Amino acid sequence: MSGRLAGVSTVFRREIATVVRTPGYGVLAVGLLAALGGLLAAGGGGATGFVPAVVDLLLPTEALVPLVAVVLGYRALLTDAASGELAVIRTYPVRVGEYVAGVLLARLVALVAAVGVPYAAIGAVVWLTAAPDTGIFATHTGVDSPLLYLRFLAFVLLLGAAYVSLAAAVSALAASRRSAIALGSLALVAGVLGGDLVLLRSLAAGASPTTVPASIALAPNGAFRGLVFEHVIGVAFAPEGGFVSTGRAVASLVGWTLIGAVVAGVTLAYGRRVDAAVERVRREIGD
Repeated sequence: MSGRLAGVSTVFRREIATVVRTPGYGVLAVGLLAALGGLLAAGGGGATGFVPAVVDLLLPTEALVPLVAVVLGYRALLTDAASGELAVIRTYPVRVGEYVAGVLLARLVALVAAVGVPYAAIGAVVWLTAAPDTGIFATHTGVDSPLLYLRFLAFVLLLGAAYVSLAAAVSALAASRRSAIALGSLALVAGVLGGDLVLLRSLAAGASPTTVPASIALAPNGAFRGLVFEHVIGVAFAPEGGFVSTGRAVASLVGWTLIGAVVAGVTLAYGRRVDAAVERVRREIGD
Protein backbone atom coordinates (compact mmCIF):
# COMPACT_ATOMS: atom_id res chain seq x y z
CA MET A 1 0.00 0.00 0.00
CA SER A 2 1.39 3.40 -0.99
CA GLY A 3 2.13 6.04 1.62
CA ARG A 4 -0.89 8.15 0.72
CA LEU A 5 -3.30 5.22 0.81
CA ALA A 6 -1.82 4.11 4.10
CA GLY A 7 -2.48 7.56 5.57
CA VAL A 8 -6.07 7.60 4.32
CA SER A 9 -6.60 4.06 5.62
CA THR A 10 -5.26 4.92 9.06
CA VAL A 11 -7.50 7.96 9.43
CA PHE A 12 -10.46 6.03 7.98
CA ARG A 13 -10.15 3.22 10.54
CA ARG A 14 -9.79 5.68 13.38
CA GLU A 15 -12.85 7.63 12.24
CA ILE A 16 -14.92 4.49 11.76
CA ALA A 17 -14.12 3.52 15.34
CA THR A 18 -15.30 6.97 16.45
CA VAL A 19 -18.54 6.60 14.52
CA VAL A 20 -19.20 3.13 15.96
CA ARG A 21 -18.64 4.44 19.49
CA THR A 22 -21.22 7.21 18.98
CA PRO A 23 -24.66 5.81 19.89
CA GLY A 24 -26.41 8.92 18.63
CA TYR A 25 -25.86 7.88 15.04
CA GLY A 26 -27.74 4.63 15.64
CA VAL A 27 -30.59 6.59 17.20
CA LEU A 28 -30.52 8.84 14.14
CA ALA A 29 -30.96 5.84 11.81
CA VAL A 30 -33.82 4.45 13.90
CA GLY A 31 -35.51 7.84 13.96
CA LEU A 32 -35.20 8.17 10.19
CA LEU A 33 -36.68 4.70 9.71
CA ALA A 34 -39.60 5.57 11.98
CA ALA A 35 -40.20 8.84 10.14
CA LEU A 36 -40.10 7.18 6.73
CA GLY A 37 -42.42 4.40 7.87
CA GLY A 38 -44.87 6.91 9.30
CA LEU A 39 -44.83 9.05 6.16
CA LEU A 40 -45.34 6.01 3.95
CA ALA A 41 -48.22 4.75 6.08
CA ALA A 42 -49.85 8.18 6.06
CA GLY A 43 -49.46 8.63 2.31
CA GLY A 44 -50.55 5.13 1.39
CA GLY A 45 -48.29 4.92 -1.64
CA GLY A 46 -46.29 2.04 -0.23
CA ALA A 47 -49.33 -0.19 -0.42
CA THR A 48 -49.49 0.29 -4.19
CA GLY A 49 -45.90 0.00 -5.40
CA PHE A 50 -42.41 1.43 -5.56
CA VAL A 51 -43.15 4.49 -7.68
CA PRO A 52 -46.09 5.65 -5.52
CA ALA A 53 -43.87 5.11 -2.46
CA VAL A 54 -41.17 7.30 -4.02
CA VAL A 55 -43.79 9.99 -4.75
CA ASP A 56 -44.78 9.98 -1.07
CA LEU A 57 -41.17 10.09 0.13
CA LEU A 58 -39.69 12.57 -2.34
CA LEU A 59 -40.36 15.89 -0.60
CA PRO A 60 -39.68 14.60 2.95
CA THR A 61 -36.44 13.09 1.67
CA GLU A 62 -35.27 16.50 0.47
CA ALA A 63 -35.38 17.69 4.09
CA LEU A 64 -34.63 14.56 6.10
CA VAL A 65 -31.56 13.30 4.23
CA PRO A 66 -29.74 16.67 4.27
CA LEU A 67 -30.57 16.97 7.97
CA VAL A 68 -29.10 13.54 8.78
CA ALA A 69 -26.06 14.26 6.58
CA VAL A 70 -25.37 17.58 8.31
CA VAL A 71 -25.63 15.90 11.72
CA LEU A 72 -23.11 13.31 10.56
CA GLY A 73 -20.66 15.87 9.22
CA TYR A 74 -20.91 19.14 11.11
CA ARG A 75 -18.36 18.09 13.77
CA ALA A 76 -16.33 15.67 11.67
CA LEU A 77 -13.24 17.90 11.53
CA LEU A 78 -14.01 20.31 14.36
CA THR A 79 -13.65 17.74 17.14
CA ASP A 80 -10.01 16.96 16.40
CA ALA A 81 -9.15 20.63 15.93
CA ALA A 82 -10.86 21.66 19.17
CA SER A 83 -9.32 18.85 21.25
CA GLY A 84 -5.83 19.40 19.87
CA GLU A 85 -5.67 15.92 18.36
CA LEU A 86 -5.37 17.40 14.88
CA ALA A 87 -2.03 18.95 15.82
CA VAL A 88 -0.87 15.54 17.03
CA ILE A 89 -2.09 13.86 13.84
CA ARG A 90 -0.17 16.42 11.78
CA THR A 91 3.07 15.25 13.42
CA TYR A 92 2.60 11.85 11.77
CA PRO A 93 3.26 11.29 8.05
CA VAL A 94 -0.39 12.08 7.22
CA ARG A 95 -1.06 14.97 4.89
CA VAL A 96 -4.07 17.24 5.21
CA GLY A 97 -5.63 15.83 2.05
CA GLU A 98 -5.23 12.27 3.36
CA TYR A 99 -6.74 13.25 6.69
CA VAL A 100 -9.77 14.91 5.08
CA ALA A 101 -10.23 12.01 2.67
CA GLY A 102 -10.11 9.44 5.48
CA VAL A 103 -12.62 11.36 7.60
CA LEU A 104 -15.00 11.92 4.70
CA LEU A 105 -14.86 8.29 3.59
CA ALA A 106 -15.72 7.17 7.11
CA ARG A 107 -18.59 9.64 7.30
CA LEU A 108 -19.87 8.41 3.93
CA VAL A 109 -19.87 4.86 5.29
CA ALA A 110 -21.86 6.19 8.26
CA LEU A 111 -24.23 7.82 5.78
CA VAL A 112 -24.82 4.49 4.04
CA ALA A 113 -25.64 2.93 7.41
CA ALA A 114 -27.76 5.78 8.78
CA VAL A 115 -29.62 6.59 5.55
CA GLY A 116 -29.14 3.71 3.13
CA VAL A 117 -30.24 1.00 5.56
CA PRO A 118 -33.55 2.68 6.56
CA TYR A 119 -34.42 3.40 2.93
CA ALA A 120 -33.50 -0.16 1.94
CA ALA A 121 -35.72 -1.48 4.75
CA ILE A 122 -38.62 0.64 3.49
CA GLY A 123 -38.05 -0.73 -0.02
CA ALA A 124 -38.11 -4.28 1.31
CA VAL A 125 -41.42 -3.61 3.07
CA VAL A 126 -42.93 -2.20 -0.11
CA TRP A 127 -41.67 -5.20 -2.08
CA LEU A 128 -43.28 -7.64 0.35
CA THR A 129 -46.58 -5.84 0.92
CA ALA A 130 -47.45 -3.77 -2.16
CA ALA A 131 -50.46 -4.80 -4.24
CA PRO A 132 -50.86 -2.65 -7.38
CA ASP A 133 -54.45 -1.57 -7.89
CA THR A 134 -54.19 1.17 -10.50
CA GLY A 135 -54.65 0.80 -14.22
CA ILE A 136 -51.18 1.77 -15.32
CA PHE A 137 -49.48 -0.66 -12.97
CA ALA A 138 -51.97 -3.42 -13.75
CA THR A 139 -51.45 -3.16 -17.51
CA HIS A 140 -47.74 -2.30 -17.51
CA THR A 141 -46.17 -4.76 -15.10
CA GLY A 142 -42.64 -3.64 -15.94
CA VAL A 143 -43.31 0.01 -15.05
CA ASP A 144 -43.06 -0.46 -11.28
CA SER A 145 -40.05 -2.51 -10.25
CA PRO A 146 -37.38 -2.76 -7.54
CA LEU A 147 -34.89 -1.33 -10.04
CA LEU A 148 -36.66 2.02 -9.91
CA TYR A 149 -36.42 2.07 -6.14
CA LEU A 150 -32.73 1.19 -6.32
CA ARG A 151 -32.25 4.19 -8.59
CA PHE A 152 -34.04 6.33 -6.03
CA LEU A 153 -31.80 4.96 -3.27
CA ALA A 154 -28.69 5.74 -5.32
CA PHE A 155 -29.86 9.34 -5.82
CA VAL A 156 -30.62 9.61 -2.09
CA LEU A 157 -27.05 8.60 -1.24
CA LEU A 158 -25.65 11.06 -3.79
CA LEU A 159 -27.67 13.83 -2.17
CA GLY A 160 -26.52 12.78 1.28
CA ALA A 161 -22.88 12.62 0.19
CA ALA A 162 -23.04 16.23 -1.03
CA TYR A 163 -24.39 17.43 2.31
CA VAL A 164 -21.92 15.35 4.36
CA SER A 165 -19.06 16.95 2.45
CA LEU A 166 -20.49 20.46 2.81
CA ALA A 167 -21.06 19.84 6.52
CA ALA A 168 -17.44 18.71 6.86
CA ALA A 169 -16.37 21.98 5.24
CA VAL A 170 -18.49 23.80 7.81
CA SER A 171 -16.78 21.87 10.60
CA ALA A 172 -13.39 22.95 9.27
CA LEU A 173 -14.46 26.60 9.10
CA ALA A 174 -16.15 26.69 12.52
CA ALA A 175 -14.28 27.83 15.59
CA SER A 176 -16.57 26.15 18.13
CA ARG A 177 -19.43 23.69 18.39
CA ARG A 178 -21.90 26.54 18.60
CA SER A 179 -20.62 28.16 15.44
CA ALA A 180 -20.59 24.75 13.73
CA ILE A 181 -24.28 24.31 14.58
CA ALA A 182 -25.06 27.80 13.30
CA LEU A 183 -23.11 27.37 10.07
CA GLY A 184 -24.49 23.86 9.57
CA SER A 185 -28.05 25.12 10.01
CA LEU A 186 -27.37 27.91 7.53
CA ALA A 187 -25.95 25.46 4.99
CA LEU A 188 -28.96 23.18 5.49
CA VAL A 189 -31.51 25.92 4.96
CA ALA A 190 -29.60 27.37 2.01
CA GLY A 191 -29.30 23.97 0.37
CA VAL A 192 -32.90 22.88 0.92
CA LEU A 193 -34.60 26.17 0.11
CA GLY A 194 -32.01 28.39 -1.56
CA GLY A 195 -32.11 26.86 -5.03
CA ASP A 196 -35.89 26.95 -5.27
CA LEU A 197 -36.08 30.52 -3.96
CA VAL A 198 -33.49 31.75 -6.46
CA LEU A 199 -35.32 29.96 -9.27
CA LEU A 200 -38.70 31.44 -8.30
CA ARG A 201 -37.19 34.91 -8.06
CA SER A 202 -35.59 34.59 -11.50
CA LEU A 203 -38.90 33.44 -13.01
CA ALA A 204 -40.71 36.32 -11.32
CA ALA A 205 -38.12 38.67 -12.82
CA GLY A 206 -38.98 37.44 -16.30
CA ALA A 207 -36.54 34.59 -16.91
CA SER A 208 -37.57 32.12 -19.61
CA PRO A 209 -39.19 28.89 -18.34
CA THR A 210 -37.02 27.01 -20.85
CA THR A 211 -34.02 27.67 -18.59
CA VAL A 212 -35.68 25.92 -15.65
CA PRO A 213 -34.29 22.40 -16.28
CA ALA A 214 -30.73 23.72 -16.45
CA SER A 215 -31.20 25.96 -13.40
CA ILE A 216 -32.75 23.22 -11.29
CA ALA A 217 -29.62 21.08 -11.52
CA LEU A 218 -27.38 23.73 -9.97
CA ALA A 219 -28.58 23.21 -6.39
CA PRO A 220 -28.18 19.81 -4.67
CA ASN A 221 -31.87 19.41 -3.94
CA GLY A 222 -32.87 20.51 -7.41
CA ALA A 223 -30.45 18.07 -9.00
CA PHE A 224 -31.74 15.25 -6.81
CA ARG A 225 -35.38 16.07 -7.56
CA GLY A 226 -34.71 16.27 -11.26
CA LEU A 227 -32.96 12.89 -11.29
CA VAL A 228 -35.83 11.25 -9.42
CA PHE A 229 -38.40 12.69 -11.83
CA GLU A 230 -36.28 11.78 -14.84
CA HIS A 231 -35.33 8.22 -13.92
CA VAL A 232 -37.91 7.01 -11.38
CA ILE A 233 -41.26 8.78 -11.40
CA GLY A 234 -41.05 9.83 -15.05
CA VAL A 235 -40.54 6.24 -16.18
CA ALA A 236 -44.13 5.54 -15.19
CA PHE A 237 -45.88 8.81 -15.93
CA ALA A 238 -43.77 10.69 -18.49
CA PRO A 239 -41.50 8.31 -20.42
CA GLU A 240 -40.38 11.09 -22.76
CA GLY A 241 -38.39 12.65 -19.90
CA GLY A 242 -36.96 16.14 -20.22
CA PHE A 243 -37.15 17.03 -16.53
CA VAL A 244 -33.41 17.62 -16.17
CA SER A 245 -30.12 16.88 -17.88
CA THR A 246 -28.86 13.71 -16.21
CA GLY A 247 -25.20 14.56 -16.76
CA ARG A 248 -25.64 18.07 -15.41
CA ALA A 249 -27.54 16.87 -12.33
CA VAL A 250 -25.05 14.13 -11.46
CA ALA A 251 -22.16 16.52 -12.05
CA SER A 252 -23.84 19.02 -9.71
CA LEU A 253 -24.13 16.51 -6.84
CA VAL A 254 -20.59 15.21 -7.37
CA GLY A 255 -19.34 18.78 -7.73
CA TRP A 256 -20.86 19.88 -4.41
CA THR A 257 -19.26 16.84 -2.77
CA LEU A 258 -15.85 17.78 -4.17
CA ILE A 259 -16.30 21.45 -3.29
CA GLY A 260 -16.95 20.56 0.33
CA ALA A 261 -13.87 18.33 0.45
CA VAL A 262 -11.65 20.98 -1.16
CA VAL A 263 -12.89 23.74 1.15
CA ALA A 264 -12.28 21.53 4.17
CA GLY A 265 -8.76 20.64 3.02
CA VAL A 266 -7.79 24.21 2.14
CA THR A 267 -9.18 25.51 5.42
CA LEU A 268 -7.21 23.01 7.49
CA ALA A 269 -4.04 23.55 5.45
CA TYR A 270 -4.06 27.32 5.25
CA GLY A 271 -6.62 28.51 7.80
CA ARG A 272 -4.08 29.40 10.45
CA ARG A 273 -1.95 31.29 7.95
CA VAL A 274 -4.98 33.27 6.80
CA ASP A 275 -5.98 34.01 10.40
CA ALA A 276 -2.45 35.14 11.21
CA ALA A 277 -2.36 37.39 8.13
CA VAL A 278 -5.72 38.92 9.02
CA GLU A 279 -4.57 39.51 12.59
CA ARG A 280 -1.40 41.24 11.35
CA VAL A 281 -3.46 43.50 9.12
CA ARG A 282 -5.75 44.35 11.99
CA ARG A 283 -2.78 45.25 14.23
CA GLU A 284 -1.24 47.40 11.53
CA ILE A 285 -4.51 49.25 10.97
CA GLY A 286 -4.89 49.69 14.72
CA ASP A 287 -1.41 51.14 15.02
